Amino acid sequence: MFNGGQTCVSVERVYVEEPVYDEFVAKVTDKARALRNDLPTAPGSTDVGSLTIASQVDTVREHVEDARQKGAKIVAGGDFDPSRKGWWYPPTVMTDVDHSMECMTEETFGPTLPIMKVADSEEAIRLANDSPYGLMASVFTRDIAKGEQIARRIQAGTVHVNDALIGYSAMEAPMGGWKDSGLGARHGAAGIKKYCATQTLVVSRFHLHKDPHTYPYNGRIFKLLGRGVKLLYGRGQRD
Repeated sequence: MFNGGQTCVSVERVYVEEPVYDEFVAKVTDKARALRNDLPTAPGSTDVGSLTIASQVDTVREHVEDARQKGAKIVAGGDFDPSRKGWWYPPTVMTDVDHSMECMTEETFGPTLPIMKVADSEEAIRLANDSPYGLMASVFTRDIAKGEQIARRIQAGTVHVNDALIGYSAMEAPMGGWKDSGLGARHGAAGIKKYCATQTLVVSRFHLHKDPHTYPYNGRIFKLLGRGVKLLYGRGQRD
């Protein structure tokens, strides 16, 4: 719900293992219903602001309605009031969702949280990676070592263990996306290097009458080049 969900690294979908699913949904639902969604009258007087443009309201409504029609349950929010001045969409929690729904496969960019039940961490990893996007992810667990193992298998540029979003504020750590979430990175050394021009300088150390990689070729040269390639780049040849 951070920034009304209008953040590129916001949480778009959640996978919860079956043994803790009901308890998790109940707690999240209670917290979502308690969020204040209004104009601030003083610092700290509201929790979730409005969306920024009318077209984003349309996208959020379409994704929620698509999920509803395909069998999802709206356990918090989900009702847009067009008579209210501004683009206010209430914090919304959805359950019984799956990957046939737009809210699980596309970027909603709004205050919605679809929660999908999974059998175990293996299913969660598979579903998390079943996406053209890979910007940021999180793993929550009491077993830190297992959390790190799972995190390394998630196809995303930044993966947290027992936190979310905070990696963006670590200026020394590269932050970038995988797959359709972009190329390159910002922050850290990687963020500086993307503004640099790379140059490769090649200087020949041997002056041969004829370089072996130039025409004309013959059988002996062909075999020699093949052996050279294997020597330089073959697995185990130089180890």
